[in-house]
Amino acid sequence: MNYYVETLIMFVLMLQVLKIGFAEFEGRQARKTSNIRYFMNYANQYEYKKQPSIIFVTVVCYTMVSYETIFSTMWFLELLGFVAAGVIGNTLAQVLYHYYVHYRFKNDIKEAIVIKKEVDKAIHEKGDQLMQQSLPEYDAHEVTKAYLQEDKHVAIVSVDGGEFTSQYDSLPPITYSVELNPTQAKDKLESKGIKVTSLTQQGKMPFKDEKIDVIINELANYDKFEMYRVLKPNGYLIVDQVGSENYKEIINMFVPFRIKGQWDKESCQRTLKDIGFDLINGFEDIGRIRFDSLAALISFVKSISPERVEKYEQFINFYGEALKRIKEKGFYELTTHRFLVIAQKKNL
Repeated sequence: MNYYVETLIMFVLMLQVLKIGFAEFEGRQARKTSNIRYFMNYANQYEYKKQPSIIFVTVVCYTMVSYETIFSTMWFLELLGFVAAGVIGNTLAQVLYHYYVHYRFKNDIKEAIVIKKEVDKAIHEKGDQLMQQSLPEYDAHEVTKAYLQEDKHVAIVSVDGGEFTSQYDSLPPITYSVELNPTQAKDKLESKGIKVTSLTQQGKMPFKDEKIDVIINELANYDKFEMYRVLKPNGYLIVDQVGSENYKEIINMFVPFRIKGQWDKESCQRTLKDIGFDLINGFEDIGRIRFDSLAALISFVKSISPERVEKYEQFINFYGEALKRIKEKGFYELTTHRFLVIAQKKNL
């Protein structure tokens, strides 16, 4: 019995020591990564959190140290005592963890509270917010005009409800708009004589083989084999796309463990060349957008991803880090990345 009592005491003490160790490690990691959400959890009073896994851990630990015959009456009685001690010990460990973090990292918690208030204020700030953006290296409309002769059959693939297509001064008489949102596009384009359509239910281009002279793909996902299929021999595919560096600061903050890939002018050219296109020209632009206030940054984020503003507490770490940079440097900077590739289908 002495052995059993000593084991119980050691087990409960071990839970407390481990919790302290985790509190120190996780607190330091949170400080290192500016994890405001972590510290905000300890700005309030302690709340008990159920941890069913402690019962499993307790059963495993007891099974490893018990001298009693397994499944005997005494074994079951001692197991119940061990589980009860484990649950109580775990509750005490949670309390110890909470107040240890609250005391050990009290300055970090105070800083997190201040940042949270400043983010709250910026979220609800009204008025026009200014930003500075570098001039782009190319204009997609100007580059593509040279390929839009009157006798050509043109298809413009986009996802903006016809906005990009509507900005052309003139287009050939036979121009199709292949839109993700055809209803919105019809309101903008049909009065200009542009035929609005969309992909088929199978995700295919709505044209017969070798029907189109020029395809312009504006920021839309596309099937390169479908583009090849519907283009006439010597037809042009013009791809204007967002690169993998675009808004990388936002993406890295919101999705810190994402699988990062390389998508740029060279990789696009390579994939098109592999399936039978000749490369005619290519442009690439890596620019910058600067915001001198958190409110300006939040206004911009809202324009591209409203849910990250509406549910901003989930992304408080990003906004807190952005606020720190603005205070340190006077601005927060985002990378922009666009590229345009012009390829011609080989006449085999």
